[in-house]
Amino acid sequence: MKKRLMYMLVCFICVAVLFGCAEEKHISDPNAFQSIAQVGRIPDEFKHIVANNAFNGVTAFENRLLKSEIVETKGEDRTVSYQIKMMDLYGNSIATYACNSNDAYHVNTLTATHDGGFLFVLGFSDYAYDQNAWASDNGFASRIIKCDKDGALQFDTSLDNVEGRALQHCFEKDENYYFFGTIETAETKTRGVGSPSDIYMVVLDKTGAVVNSQCIAGSDFDSLDTVEMSGDRFILSISAQSDDGDFVGSQSNGYPEDWVFTVNDALEITGKEITSGRDYFDKRLGEKDGKAIYKSDALLNDFDAGIPEIFVDYGDFYLIVSSNITGVYEKTPPMISSIWYYTESVYSAYDHSGKLIFRASVDSSPDYNARAQ
Repeated sequence: MKKRLMYMLVCFICVAVLFGCAEEKHISDPNAFQSIAQVGRIPDEFKHIVANNAFNGVTAFENRLLKSEIVETKGEDRTVSYQIKMMDLYGNSIATYACNSNDAYHVNTLTATHDGGFLFVLGFSDYAYDQNAWASDNGFASRIIKCDKDGALQFDTSLDNVEGRALQHCFEKDENYYFFGTIETAETKTRGVGSPSDIYMVVLDKTGAVVNSQCIAGSDFDSLDTVEMSGDRFILSISAQSDDGDFVGSQSNGYPEDWVFTVNDALEITGKEITSGRDYFDKRLGEKDGKAIYKSDALLNDFDAGIPEIFVDYGDFYLIVSSNITGVYEKTPPMISSIWYYTESVYSAYDHSGKLIFRASVDSSPDYNARAQ
């Protein structure tokens, strides 16, 4: 129980850190939040993108954008209809794919593939229907779905008893697809409880067949923060409470310890060290010159328009889409312990010397009135 409570405390602290700065700013100066001023002239090809906030929620790659949208929900049937859209860098649709699923499944890990197509994960996330029933009661299987450049289905691979967070990171190498994430240990998994977890790795070939799967494991709560490629290796940044199994020598005493593991394309551990790697919140934003751009990239050191979320490279300039807090919702229900913020999506374009070319924003606040009701 002590370790489980510790795990929950760490999760709470992470959320607090994420919103702490904004809340502190609110307390010290309620009028501090302001909309970002427009700079320069918005090019015609970006006017509809900004007006419709078309890049909100996209996953950016070198020459394509991917986006998942919920088309329809049926609460009585607990079903959801999704549309996955592949676009060019100006938001024009290239291909789409539609699928239906139980509402315990969510689209994530959208990935543009080398053949011009795309893939995504329809990942399971358990929840309680009521006091006696859970979505997982009749079994579950996350799916990896691959489409070609025209949106036609190429494969749909189911992985039994694998939740969506076990497939959060995807890389393509030598016509294989490598997935990494965190999975609850089957032997100790308890329904409705955050159970001890391992680092999960699985490889699919170009037909969707599973060719290899491995775990980096101990007996406690071990989770994957992020993964990146370095040459022909995968670098895994891990937070581990275990001090046995693959984490012998940690002396964690039930507290999270940072590790960095290196694995090869056979998923064999080729190196490991007790050290801090890439932070969990240091998310991938896009690509530049074929390499991933993360939030911590030096390119973003002086960024001043909220939190960067998307990076799109246009060759002679680049675009950063960010989220900026503009105010506080005035009617937050008393039973809600967090603060509800108004936000805007900010589109900022820079040349490669770092000079701001144009900037514009559009409201991106949720419908808080509907939530409050």
